[in-house]
Amino acid sequence: MKTLNLGTFKMPLNAATRTFAFLGMRGGGKTYGGAVFAEEFADVNIPFVVFDPIDVWWGLKVAADGKGKGLPVVVFGARHADIPLTRDMGKLIAQAVVRDNANVVISTLGIEGGKTAERQIIADFSEELLNINNTPRHIFIEEAHEYLPQRVFGAAGKVFNAVSNLVVMGRNLGIGVTLLNQRAATVNKDVLTQCDTLIAFKNTSPQDRKALSEWMEHNSDASVFKKFSHSLSSLAKGECWIWSPEFLDIRARRTFHPDREKIGGDFKMPVLDQMDVAGFITKFTASIKQVEKITKKEEVKTAKQRKEQKAREDADGTTEREALERAQLFGGIPDGYISPEQVRALQNRHESEMIGLTGEVRRLSTIIENVRRVLGDDVMRIAGGDFSALSLSKNESIIQDLPAYEKSLMEAIIKHPNVPFTRGQWAIKANKSGKSSALSPAIRTLIKLNLIKKQGEDYIYSI
Repeated sequence: MKTLNLGTFKMPLNAATRTFAFLGMRGGGKTYGGAVFAEEFADVNIPFVVFDPIDVWWGLKVAADGKGKGLPVVVFGARHADIPLTRDMGKLIAQAVVRDNANVVISTLGIEGGKTAERQIIADFSEELLNINNTPRHIFIEEAHEYLPQRVFGAAGKVFNAVSNLVVMGRNLGIGVTLLNQRAATVNKDVLTQCDTLIAFKNTSPQDRKALSEWMEHNSDASVFKKFSHSLSSLAKGECWIWSPEFLDIRARRTFHPDREKIGGDFKMPVLDQMDVAGFITKFTASIKQVEKITKKEEVKTAKQRKEQKAREDADGTTEREALERAQLFGGIPDGYISPEQVRALQNRHESEMIGLTGEVRRLSTIIENVRRVLGDDVMRIAGGDFSALSLSKNESIIQDLPAYEKSLMEAIIKHPNVPFTRGQWAIKANKSGKSSALSPAIRTLIKLNLIKKQGEDYIYSI
């Protein structure tokens, strides 16, 4: 059986859809190890995407000697980019990645718009990928605390929700995630505990060791932590512990590691034959032009509508605001009038619904085909009625009468019927702490009311 070779440690192919945490101080080897992981995925044709706010993963394109060609990777960014990155590209990149199963690095260092643009790109990409992904894919999140901080404030809320959903729900949709971070203490604990595997590199901080200890307590025997805790500060570069724990070395990279000490001030990017990614770049550039063409067409259309509206106002003395007030008064829109805001809202809604329906049809078609293969067409024809609406209406009145805490849990899980959630995943979806003393009694209440069911260690809302 083909495995992923990380050096002295090997993993099965289904690691592609699992979650990992590479944690360790600067220079310990976590980015290097993550890149080895990416090389292994490329060898078995499992596509990957990298969120790279420090602009180091472009080295995957270059051979280890810094001169030849590395992996077929497309870099979006500013400094080492194949395609310049702008703040409105997140959704478009996700669609292109799924369409072409391309390996992509999204390098946000130095892009126009700074942190605000970076958050918009990563949030838009993550939301879209979760909606449309249709094949095993792995996401590497460098400097994970940038998107999954321990404390979430203001503008960071949207990107946190989008990226945490990738970690929590991605496996159900074939998406695996690797978090890479210098400090365990700065990554959101509720998200960190969702990782299946911890790979710990050199670490000397007491706060970070405490965070690692909490992870071990959640996922393993806490006594195991004591056996390797004392060695964390003395690990050599490239050495690490896996939470089993089994000591391992990360094998040498086949692609270029842009170590700042190695590069110095004289390094020049080699001229590479990029025919392997040229097709992707051509198609993506064409899609950008198509979007710009559509946008320009809509702007012309909107300008025309405004001109026509102005002519109507001049003719009958009715301003746009008065027309809208009249519409509210009489319960309808004035004949022939639709505002630019309504046009954009309808377009966005239509586009979102079509993409969502496409992904859902693809998913359900696969399920139906698998069931038909097992049960046969005759059994499938028995399922002629729709009982989901009955189940929903039966439960709605019960849910509405629940206390606020239990109600918020139900509102989170009811959006994903028949999808199993762990206790921690469910808490995150409901914006609750997985360690809250109120969580366990609330779950027991919902089970007693037959609103949810427990399957092993998971919880599920069935309709």
